[in-house]
Amino acid sequence: MKAITQWFPARERSIATGWLNTGTSIGAMLAPPLVVYCILSFNWQTAFVVTGGTALMWVALWLVFFRTPQAHPNLSADEREYIRAGPERRAQHAARPSWRHVLSTRRFWGIAIPRFLAEPACQTFNFWIPLYLFSVRHMNLKEIALFGWMPFLAADLGCLVGSYLAPFFMRRFNASLIDSRKLVIVCGAVLMIGPACIGLAASPYIAIALFCTGAFAHQAISGALLTLASDVFGQHEVGTATGFLGMCGWLGGMIFSLIVGALATTLGYNPLFVCLMLFDVIGATVAWKLITYGESSAVRSAVVPAASAASAAVAAELAVRQTSGR
Repeated sequence: MKAITQWFPARERSIATGWLNTGTSIGAMLAPPLVVYCILSFNWQTAFVVTGGTALMWVALWLVFFRTPQAHPNLSADEREYIRAGPERRAQHAARPSWRHVLSTRRFWGIAIPRFLAEPACQTFNFWIPLYLFSVRHMNLKEIALFGWMPFLAADLGCLVGSYLAPFFMRRFNASLIDSRKLVIVCGAVLMIGPACIGLAASPYIAIALFCTGAFAHQAISGALLTLASDVFGQHEVGTATGFLGMCGWLGGMIFSLIVGALATTLGYNPLFVCLMLFDVIGATVAWKLITYGESSAVRSAVVPAASAASAAVAAELAVRQTSGR
């Protein structure tokens, strides 16, 4: 998220984050057949070597090729100015605050609590769908292989659609930058009604469709929450904030996974699916209440001057080119 904050102006970050999230869902789609192939063709140790080795190769490529806009040799001055025309323009060289300061802000908890409540959906869809289809819907392994990947495809679509919804809300309804992200979260929370109704589905294929709706909704929420972190925290603090936000999210997922394992055999899965919907509704409410413009006044005041400066620079460049043409 810090790289996205450095490379994209505020209005384009939701789209960049959507494509970033798409990569994680594609990885979740490709990993099972790759792991199965390694186990069947070689052994289980090879599966760890291949997946871990691929990750290390990606880290090496990142370290070699990644550059900030200030250090990239092929970036023009106009492109660099366009990227900088965002809320962090005045804050990018500020001193990094302590982690205690980051944790003490309302805007941190306005994202951390929804992340804590939203991550259980991710863990459920990633790890419990095959077992649910097998034990409750009595699908065999072939049927699970044929249909079990569909929620991950829906998650990819949720990443992309959610990323373009925020700019749409800004253009169509004149929503502010922060409100457009929160509206995406609200839309995702409403769509989570789908997986809450899985217990009412008579057909396993309808249940899979409702799982797809939930995966779509969750990734839209996830992308909006990730982008919000880059909107309300400056470049000097977004790395710290994102790290703690990720910890809150995975803590929520871990706790709920333990609850699912303990209660699925006694209460059944249906009440747990309803809980996922309630969690996201509560998370959307918390985000809407806690993420306000009050704490971000310094950031907000930088948006208009920065955008005006960028527009003035572009206009001046066009005027010079027209004069030269004459």
